[in-house]
Amino acid sequence: MLRILDKVASGTTGGSSFSMRFANEPRDLASGLQGFGLTDYEAKVYVALLSNGPSTVNQLQYAAAVPRTKVYQVSQQLVRKGVLRELEGKPVRFEALPPEVFQNALSERERSIKSLRRVMTSLKKVRERNIMPQDSIEERYLSLGSQSVLIKLKEGILGSQHSLKCIVDGWGFHLIQECTEELETACRQDVEVRVISSVPPALPTFPFASSRMKIRYGKHMQGRSAFIIDSTEVIIVNSQTGRGFQFTLSELKGVVGDDLFSEFWRSSTGSRTLAAASNTDNLQFLVDSQRMSKLFVEAVSKAVKDDRQIEEIGQQFLSVIWEKVDPKIKQESFESSVNLIVALMQEELGEDTTAEYDPLTRIFRLELPGYQEGTPTSAWYFALAGLLKNAGIKNELLHDMPFPEARNRIIQRKFAASS
Repeated sequence: MLRILDKVASGTTGGSSFSMRFANEPRDLASGLQGFGLTDYEAKVYVALLSNGPSTVNQLQYAAAVPRTKVYQVSQQLVRKGVLRELEGKPVRFEALPPEVFQNALSERERSIKSLRRVMTSLKKVRERNIMPQDSIEERYLSLGSQSVLIKLKEGILGSQHSLKCIVDGWGFHLIQECTEELETACRQDVEVRVISSVPPALPTFPFASSRMKIRYGKHMQGRSAFIIDSTEVIIVNSQTGRGFQFTLSELKGVVGDDLFSEFWRSSTGSRTLAAASNTDNLQFLVDSQRMSKLFVEAVSKAVKDDRQIEEIGQQFLSVIWEKVDPKIKQESFESSVNLIVALMQEELGEDTTAEYDPLTRIFRLELPGYQEGTPTSAWYFALAGLLKNAGIKNELLHDMPFPEARNRIIQRKFAASS
């Protein structure tokens, strides 16, 4: 609205006379100004003065298309509202103040809207808390054709109040680019837009920039895209057919919009990284933090063969866990700690590996597939050595042998109290 008023004030709206300029926009401007508390007549008088400059009552009745008997009264009302000033001299003339006089009203309206949004969110949470798990609730969804998908998506973006979360493949990102104008409008209304996309052949651009819109690339949903609008609506699109489904299920939103989206977001990478990569073929692998961590552990395991280094790394690893995860882990008994570390080692190395500890014989046994050499590629193998070092317990290697016939390698260690 302020942008339109500025155009009127600067005379950049086109046309050869005010009557032509004003005739093209009176309804929109009058309607918009009524949002600031002006009546229809007041809006017309203000816009006429803003366009023509200081004017007499006689001039205003023609420029504003307001009855002469109403012009003076309406102008005085606008003076009291602080948007016009009455100039000295005869005949009486009025002058419009700059559109910035509406800024306070606009800021107050925005604060009111944000407050109402918070109330709406709270009310929805109250409703969800009162729906018991055993209740049966009939929910509905819409099946959308390819054309309707884009229409519904644009409507959803324009109607969003606080957030838009998108998990998209190539087709889903194309739909987002088709909604550029709607996204710009949403960002200006303080809607947070977050997009997780498949890695594109080239870094896409948008004709607007906003800190409210963040795009990351990496893990996504193969063959489909999900658009989560606020806390009430989910649109899922099939990339092969272009068809989609619109849900209003609060529980589905919780699963897709919160848990799943957060997981995808954590494992994605930003535009800066994508722009720095000359070849994006392997980028999705490189930005997978879990896979990179495993490769790093594998590299460390191949480089470190000295038992003292393994113990030192394990001690530092445990120290970081106690500091960053939970200090109470340090208070666990030795037997409990060994059992936990061995179980985590088994989990990390996979089902083809056997990791076990016998508390009676105090023997640890690790059976690895194939007959790989060097330190086992598990962070928890280092942690076990560090735990034994911290407890002052000897870590005696009984045997470490490959068995080509069985295509495996067996490591056995005995834990004994230090002398």
